[in-house]
Amino acid sequence: MREENIQRNSRKRLNALILLVAFTAILLIVSTYAWFSTQKNVTLGGLAGKVNVAEGLQISLDALNWANEIDLTNDAEAYFAQTNTDLGLDGTAGKEKLSLKNPWKKAADSSYEARNNLVPSELLPVSTTAQTNEGIGLNDFNMYRGENESGIKLTGVEKVAAENASGYYAIDFFLQNSSSEEAMEGDGDLLRIEPGSEIILDTTSKESTGLQNTFRVAFAIFDDDGVEANTLVNNTPTQAQILASTTGDDREITDVAIWEPNASGAQVGDSPAIETYAAHVNYILQNNNKVTFSAADKSEFTIDSSNKFTADKAIPTYALTAASVTKANIDDIYNWDSEATTNGLVRQYTLQTPNSGVADSTQLISAKDATKAQFKIEPGKYVHMRMYVWLEGQDVDCINYASLGGSLTIDVGLSKPGSENDELGG
Repeated sequence: MREENIQRNSRKRLNALILLVAFTAILLIVSTYAWFSTQKNVTLGGLAGKVNVAEGLQISLDALNWANEIDLTNDAEAYFAQTNTDLGLDGTAGKEKLSLKNPWKKAADSSYEARNNLVPSELLPVSTTAQTNEGIGLNDFNMYRGENESGIKLTGVEKVAAENASGYYAIDFFLQNSSSEEAMEGDGDLLRIEPGSEIILDTTSKESTGLQNTFRVAFAIFDDDGVEANTLVNNTPTQAQILASTTGDDREITDVAIWEPNASGAQVGDSPAIETYAAHVNYILQNNNKVTFSAADKSEFTIDSSNKFTADKAIPTYALTAASVTKANIDDIYNWDSEATTNGLVRQYTLQTPNSGVADSTQLISAKDATKAQFKIEPGKYVHMRMYVWLEGQDVDCINYASLGGSLTIDVGLSKPGSENDELGG
């Protein structure tokens, strides 16, 4: 009798163990796909790095204080986080001085009422194409999010509010382009990403989880319709004049370029900017390598008939759109062939660079859509721009296993190439 009880208890423990293992396996399967199924796994220790501009350009956060560099760590982070209430710009009693040691934060009147920077406490996955009617033609990007509840299925797709809690950066700045209008003959100056530009995610022992490959950085340029003669660079206008000509609710985004750093693991040049790692770690290759590519994408990205991609291979991303919200529930977020249009998924065109940083001078920012039209700024004028930094939820690397946090460093340089005949890079 005692032996029967022991056997019965042993079978119960074994059955419980089998159930536990099976349940754990289900959890692992569910969590190996995009969008972080828990949605709350990423905490980054603030934005660090620099945005530099080369000769012929100057950059400003407030259209008053101009320089050749924004230090995101020391100069700008506190400035971004200040609300208009803090600055005394909404009718409340704000600070007279911002108690600063750098020119970006001199006094309350150095800011402006239309300033609307987004600084999240944590980065969360969102998705956008930033193309026409999703960025171009609007005064802000449409960002979307869904909830991953069962592997490759995305439910409850919705547009997220443009607020800090939505989990992406959006930072306003201004460029001053001193090129002669006559010399450019009205064609404008092209913009490129300078060699050495890179994004590094310092996750200590978890550096190769794949999170570093999901970042996107976009630059949006706003129209300058109605710019008066006194706002031209050679007339040294006031801050108020520049803001009047470049900001406001009626301003629309006229051009967008998205940079996708760490898009491939290929080594570029003899002295790469950072240590080389594969664009997709083995965990992702083994558990998440189930994309259905179109014939055109297979050809462009040299993917074989099995639809499999390799550790160092750059692949496209199909992002959510307003049509995805109408669809609401997407059964297969990785069907980028026959079902992509049905699900409202649209190819996200990016300037893809390897994880060893931008290595040469041909990396023009010109990948907003299939035309790859070149990204230009008007000569002799002030330009209002907005920089977005986000984790692309539709990226195959954006999985729970990758979402372990760390600190983010962005170093990006913008310059004007010497000739409009420069070739597209990436």
